[in-house]
Amino acid sequence: MNSLTTIQKTFHVFQILTKIAMILCFVGAGLCLLSLLCGVVWYCGGTVVGADQATLYRLTASNGLRDLIAACLTSSILTLTDGVLFAFAMRYFMAEQADGTPFTQQGAVRIRRLGIRTIVLPMVAAVLCAIVCSLCDLPRNTGGDWNGFFSIALGIGLILTSLIFRYGADLEERVK
Repeated sequence: MNSLTTIQKTFHVFQILTKIAMILCFVGAGLCLLSLLCGVVWYCGGTVVGADQATLYRLTASNGLRDLIAACLTSSILTLTDGVLFAFAMRYFMAEQADGTPFTQQGAVRIRRLGIRTIVLPMVAAVLCAIVCSLCDLPRNTGGDWNGFFSIALGIGLILTSLIFRYGADLEERVK
C-alpha cells in the first residue's frame, strides 16, 4: 500500500466522521431552537406538552425564562456555526476524494478557504452571542464556550497545510 492510498483512506474516514458531526450539530441546533420556541411559549404564559412555567422552573437551573431563551439562542448560534464549518470540511473531503490527491492547486485553495472560514465564522458567532448576552444582561459564555483560540489555531494550521499542499501540487506539475 503506497502513501497516497493511505492518505485517501484516511481522508475518506475523516469525510465520514465530518458528515456524522455535521448531522449531530444540525440536530443539536434544531433541538436548541425547539427549546427556544418552547421558552417563548412559556414566557407568553402558554403550556407545552402539559408543562407550564412552574414545571419549567423545577426542571431547569435558569434564573428565569429570559435567561433560558438567551441560553438556547446562544447555544443554537454556536451549534449552527459548528455545523456549517463541518459542512464546509465535508465539501473539502468530497472534492479531495474526487481529485484523488490532496496535492492539487484547487485543493490547496479549498483548504485555505476552509482555514479562513474556521477563523472567521466562530468570531462572528461569538459577536452574535455577545450581543444576545448583553441585550439580556447575562454573563459572558452563557449557552456555551465561545473561546476562539482553538478555532484560530486550527484555521492557521489549515492555512499552513494549504501551503504544503500547494508545494506538493507544484512538485507534481514539475514531474509531469
